[in-house]
Amino acid sequence: MNVAQAVPFEPATQWPDPDMNIGQPSRPAAPVMSSDDFSHVYGPWADWITTAAEVKGTPKDYVALTLLSAASAAIGNARWAVPWEGWKEPPVLWSMLVGDPSAGKSPALDSVLDPVKEIERSLSEDYRRARDEWESDNELASFALAQWKADAKTAVADGAEPPAKPAEADAGKPPVRERISITDITTEKVADLLSSTWRGLLLARDELSGWLSSMDRYNGGGDRPFWLEAYGGRSYTIDRKNSPEPIIVEHLSVSIVGGTQPDRLSDLLVKADDDGLLARFMVVFPDPVQLSRPSRCMSDQSMIDAINRLRGLQHSVCEDGGKRPFFVHFSDGAADILDKFRVQCRSWEADASGLFKSHIGKMPGLVVRVANVLAHLDWAATNGTDCPSLIEAFHVGRACDLVGDYLRLHAFRAYGAVKPAPEVEGARVIARIIQDEQPTGLKVRDIQHRNRSGLGTAKQVQAALSVLVDADWLQEIKIETGGRPSVVYAVNPKLGG
Repeated sequence: MNVAQAVPFEPATQWPDPDMNIGQPSRPAAPVMSSDDFSHVYGPWADWITTAAEVKGTPKDYVALTLLSAASAAIGNARWAVPWEGWKEPPVLWSMLVGDPSAGKSPALDSVLDPVKEIERSLSEDYRRARDEWESDNELASFALAQWKADAKTAVADGAEPPAKPAEADAGKPPVRERISITDITTEKVADLLSSTWRGLLLARDELSGWLSSMDRYNGGGDRPFWLEAYGGRSYTIDRKNSPEPIIVEHLSVSIVGGTQPDRLSDLLVKADDDGLLARFMVVFPDPVQLSRPSRCMSDQSMIDAINRLRGLQHSVCEDGGKRPFFVHFSDGAADILDKFRVQCRSWEADASGLFKSHIGKMPGLVVRVANVLAHLDWAATNGTDCPSLIEAFHVGRACDLVGDYLRLHAFRAYGAVKPAPEVEGARVIARIIQDEQPTGLKVRDIQHRNRSGLGTAKQVQAALSVLVDADWLQEIKIETGGRPSVVYAVNPKLGG
């Protein structure tokens, strides 16, 4: 029997309005950092961030996290933090700006990325000049190489010792185009860039959710492990089909910054695997700011100077002459603060669940990274000062305040609100299926066959469907079949379109 024929009332007039809150998580209010706390955490950059936010008409939280991720990419593999022996962290930071389409995420990204693009334009000009010079040298080298081959051939034919290959017969490797930021390229291309530039990269995207949800679409899940390694700065090797030589990256370090909308983040949370990828993001989800004409002007030059200074940080050298990060150690006071923060995180974890629990578990490492970036941002803001030789208690205390007292609350607002009952979680998953596919009716086995977490048994599915019945999304219909009645859940037609 058709589902519509079994509905005991007229769809267009007698269905009640569905409760649309069933598919949305309840969220606490947006945390707000006081001006004094903001100045304490961001130090010499607090005024620049505030001015940029006013000029762009965006929350200053968005600008601040964009700055941290961009600075972490500029530092890259040059300087890693060492809290104590046996623990090393790259400066890599991933930032997610959550808000509605008009919240100002893109302008906030532009406030930092426009100066980065200006630097990259200069790098491109330098590359073109170096490439032109190399091509001229390479052409001359080809003549010298041809002459050497001819001389060697003649010497061998005469039974004489062939001449040694002259230095001018080899122009050396071509110059490398330096990059700071990327947008949407394959993992192989990212690895190729890092293998040649070594330093690190910034992946910047206006919308992160599409990238996150589609990264496994074409290669059966290979992208997620790649990006997990990119957060840790570990070595990585990619075997290529069309080349006998693999791409070998000594330190796969990619910082990330981008925005997403709350409903798209909710959809990601329903579909995401619990592999810790989302939990690695610093998240801000502020309320929109009131728009007004700015009274101040921002300076791109101060950001350009700072990023260039961070990019000028020198790496260390291995015993075999290869590159390695310079390790910046924590002072004893800084290590003590971090140790106390780890204990605090353990107590927060006890009251958390799901992705929020996973995020809290990663906060000690995040504090190490943020402290490293803040220390070097302080240095980059002031000419004539020495590069940090230690991460001090002052840097770690600020990082703990930011990550533990502030960003933790934003993460809770974004994806860690109080965990609902299992049947409510299941109802939210089914609600997403209904919104995406718009079926006229569902059966229990239709949901079971999808192998969604928490919806594997008939009992679990029935409990979730009952929540949707109470919310007027569904109506339970029993269809007589001559034996045991068949149960179909008709979908409220007001959910269509």
